[in-house]
Amino acid sequence: MSLQSGVDTGRGFPTQFLLTELTTILWFVSDAVFISLMVWSSGSTVLPLHGHRQRTPHIHTPTGYRKCPPETRAAHTIPMLEAIFVNFYVLNFLCVFYVTAFFDFHLWLIETSNILALCFPTFGPLLLILQHPGAPRSCS
Repeated sequence: MSLQSGVDTGRGFPTQFLLTELTTILWFVSDAVFISLMVWSSGSTVLPLHGHRQRTPHIHTPTGYRKCPPETRAAHTIPMLEAIFVNFYVLNFLCVFYVTAFFDFHLWLIETSNILALCFPTFGPLLLILQHPGAPRSCS
């Protein structure tokens, strides 16, 4: 059996189509596994922070912090960053999947995919800075 591009295997479809489908399925499964691992790891980080906050209410007094304790800020920041990343990643994945599965190579679709891929590295730090304006700007 030859796996050359476009060779008919006698089953009514070329092997290129079969390889493209197999690659797309493997790509989707690996993306789903890694996104699931990221969601699980974020949850496993937030839950101990929340538990720590409930176990030690006597340490955290309203006069000790201007707004809220660091554990609460971290417990809010981690899911926010995770949700932003997952949303941009899924939108990017859908664009790339559409281009790959349907061989639709319109420039606007490829550029949209590139812009979506750049959104999290651009907006993630910006949201952290806007959420914590009192944080130090640099280490110098």
